[in-house]
Amino acid sequence: MKVALKRLVRWLLPREISRRIYRWQADRYIDSLTPSYDPNKKSLLVLNHYWDQDIRALHQANHRYNLIVVDAPTLFKGAKLFFSPGIVQIKKAYESEAAENRRLYRGECRRIFERLHDRYQLCAIVTANDNYYWVREFIEVGREAGVPTVMLDKEGFLTPHTFRTAADRIKQLFPCICDHVYVWSDRQSLYWQRVGVRPESISVIGQPRSDLFFTEKGNEVDRYFETDQPLVTLFSYRDDICIPIEVIRQENLTWSPMRDHTHEQFYRFARRHPNFNFVIKAHPQQLDLTRLDKRYRRDNLRVIGGSAVANELIQRSELIVAFQTTVIVEAMFLDRRVLYTFWDRLTGRFENELFPFHKAEGIVIAKSADAFDAVLSRFLAGDQSDFDFSETQLKARDEFVNTYLHKPDGHVCERFFDSLDEIVK
Repeated sequence: MKVALKRLVRWLLPREISRRIYRWQADRYIDSLTPSYDPNKKSLLVLNHYWDQDIRALHQANHRYNLIVVDAPTLFKGAKLFFSPGIVQIKKAYESEAAENRRLYRGECRRIFERLHDRYQLCAIVTANDNYYWVREFIEVGREAGVPTVMLDKEGFLTPHTFRTAADRIKQLFPCICDHVYVWSDRQSLYWQRVGVRPESISVIGQPRSDLFFTEKGNEVDRYFETDQPLVTLFSYRDDICIPIEVIRQENLTWSPMRDHTHEQFYRFARRHPNFNFVIKAHPQQLDLTRLDKRYRRDNLRVIGGSAVANELIQRSELIVAFQTTVIVEAMFLDRRVLYTFWDRLTGRFENELFPFHKAEGIVIAKSADAFDAVLSRFLAGDQSDFDFSETQLKARDEFVNTYLHKPDGHVCERFFDSLDEIVK
């Protein structure tokens, strides 16, 4: 009710008054910032757009810069008042927005930039992407002041369908405007080249947050359970994950039958095996977290949202159940047991549009609901033979990992800072 009332008030207010309110909120947010700041160091402005783990990794590796981290959705909240829905949803070319609207919004960005620059003497801007509608004028304002913007790509894992279609769409609608792009792999470098970025403007460094596997051994999960027991984790997902958006609109297809069976069986096994702890880890963009928690919570089963404990769950789980997620590659890298679900009726139709985990070695692939139940049942009974792999299979698994994660060696952030030194020198 409160949310609906706020939306109504915003709709009734004159646009200029709404813009002034958001300007006041941005100013108040900047005034509230208290980062660690050494005037003898250069300062990087890091735009946090749901990017917590990567930023945590940067903090741990950093000893050269002041990292001025701002919450982008908070700081740039007023941007939506300057753009049409087609721009916000990346359905129309950015340049098609009325020039006056872009000019006015650039003025807002200049106010924000100057307040931050005067306070911290910025040498570069770091963003997770530059096709967000709210960041493009900000990048241009920084460029006017001699401050470059680099992209530390957080979406380093694109399905074959997205790889083909998104690159062409972004090239036409929101072409890359930042000064340099850092990516997880050679595969992702090819994507940005397809977008139109010159190869010399791309550096392949690996996945920044993978450094945390070498520096963090968390115990946050312990607070969810009264008893310390072996842990099994199901990484849940949106029921339309990786289905091409045009198909969703036309046919309203979902993975619900497979996902619902996985949830239900996970709950049943938790009841049968009180000597294990179970976690259903919801995707950060999953909308049914409350429903899942109400339906499945028990003493040895917890439903957890967000992204803060994802790395810890991967590291500590005896078995990981998942479908179409970067978690699988990270778990393969860490030599964790992975049970991949792949029996929904849609898998045959979209087989060539999905991440090819169904062809991967070194993980167990459940191609039917019965196979899933059987593997999970054997594992919880103490039979781990399904996860015994040959040296050849393990070698193939490592090659698969390296397709998506370049050199996950604990030094990815160091490579980023080394390269950045040359850009801001």
